[in-house]
Amino acid sequence: MNQVYRKRNTTAFTLVSYFALAAGLFLFCLGVYNDNWELNVKGYYLLCMVLITISCILMQKVVRDNTEDREMRLENPRHRMRNTPAFTGMAVAGLVIGYAMFFIGLYNAPFQLNVKGYYIAVILLISYSAIGVQKVTRDNAEDKEILAELEAKREFQG
Repeated sequence: MNQVYRKRNTTAFTLVSYFALAAGLFLFCLGVYNDNWELNVKGYYLLCMVLITISCILMQKVVRDNTEDREMRLENPRHRMRNTPAFTGMAVAGLVIGYAMFFIGLYNAPFQLNVKGYYIAVILLISYSAIGVQKVTRDNAEDKEILAELEAKREFQG
């Protein structure tokens, strides 16, 4: 029996995910650097960007862990969940707080509408690509483990 395993992500998709995140972070930092804001305002928006980026990555991890754990718990009722409800709640709270800080600050800022639109578009790009990078990274790590197991079985059999 010759099993063929197909990886979940192509190399192109992996590279595009990382490129989108890098481009979003670069564009956000470039916008903050080029604006004539006080240093504390620049720091505020950079802090919001970091909080949102980390929270998006954490939320993707928590949602995926919880989904996988629920499926495993159906097979084995004694399976231990990887995330506590408190950790899950803190991940959600971090994301909500990050977006709230960003949008409240942007709403109250005396910027032109096109500038606000730029920052909203870039923060959404960062959010989506951070989730994509987390997914790709985890998928690729799991694929590597599965391929190593299949290779070991092949060597053992043949």
